[in-house]
Amino acid sequence: MLKSFLRPDTNLRRENTELRAENARFLGAVARRDRENKDLRDENRKLRLQVDALKRGRCRDAEGKFV
Repeated sequence: MLKSFLRPDTNLRRENTELRAENARFLGAVARRDRENKDLRDENRKLRLQVDALKRGRCRDAEGKFV
């Protein structure tokens, strides 16, 4: 009788552990994509600034920044 009471609890704990692991993998993938998107947005912003500076005929200063 005791085994029949413990078995559902054990199954639920196992399923819970599996779901937590799956959730952690999903959140990790989302975090990686968010970082990648942020990096791409930053890169695009810098490239747009460079293109705008070149269109305006500006040049780089000693530090390599467009002035």
